[in-house]
Amino acid sequence: MGCSGTGGGTGGGNGGNTGDATGAHKETSASRTPVSGSGAAAPNPRFTADPAHLPRTRSAALSLLRAVTAGPDSYGPGYERRTPYESDPASWPVLGDDCVWRQQPLPADVLATLTRYSRLPAGSGRGEVRTTATVTVHRTTGQADWEIAETLEEALRCPDQQLRATERITGLNSIGSGYGTNGNTSADDVLLEVGDYLAPALGKDPTTYLWDQVRLGPVTVAVAVEGGKGVAQTELLTVQARAVAAMETKVRGELGATK
Repeated sequence: MGCSGTGGGTGGGNGGNTGDATGAHKETSASRTPVSGSGAAAPNPRFTADPAHLPRTRSAALSLLRAVTAGPDSYGPGYERRTPYESDPASWPVLGDDCVWRQQPLPADVLATLTRYSRLPAGSGRGEVRTTATVTVHRTTGQADWEIAETLEEALRCPDQQLRATERITGLNSIGSGYGTNGNTSADDVLLEVGDYLAPALGKDPTTYLWDQVRLGPVTVAVAVEGGKGVAQTELLTVQARAVAAMETKVRGELGATK
């Protein structure tokens, strides 16, 4: 879901919509890809989970989620918890035909999902940055793949989306990349969304919205970044990529992925 929990991320400098997610995608992928001594990107092996380590029950899936979902420490100095800090694991957001996000019970193909909310308070002439980390465990790899495909479709269907009563995303663009394409050398699939974020609490002008989501087998991992007036998009992309990379590493470790 492109806006899991409270909504996805935005992009576009200090509020301007880039109109194309491709450049941001390449930068995000590069930021979290190890670099060899020759200067070339060093790809991770294609993700292979140990079947014995895959969660089969909701309680096992929740244990995995609590172990891997990013909190404030994953983003950098100064980040802190938002209130509420965690989502209700019994529900997830669904984008309606009217392009409005609403919470609904988990579908049968999802074992569990968890979202954690963090923020970097405003200061030194820079606006507040809000982050949202979401991890979802599906029953099968195919069902996780469908989640990525549906998120791509949602951006085409609803480039303008209502997150909450006073928060909106506009001008949303998406790009998806399978392993080995567009700089994706770490995950089975990568999806980036870029748009503008409108929230009165952060000021009258649009700010940045970024959504970075990856799939590793039956698990999807995503980080949304919202806000940051006066903060360069490159900085927000780096913060986002750091958190996504940390969660990717934890998922590989927890599921016994082949090194």
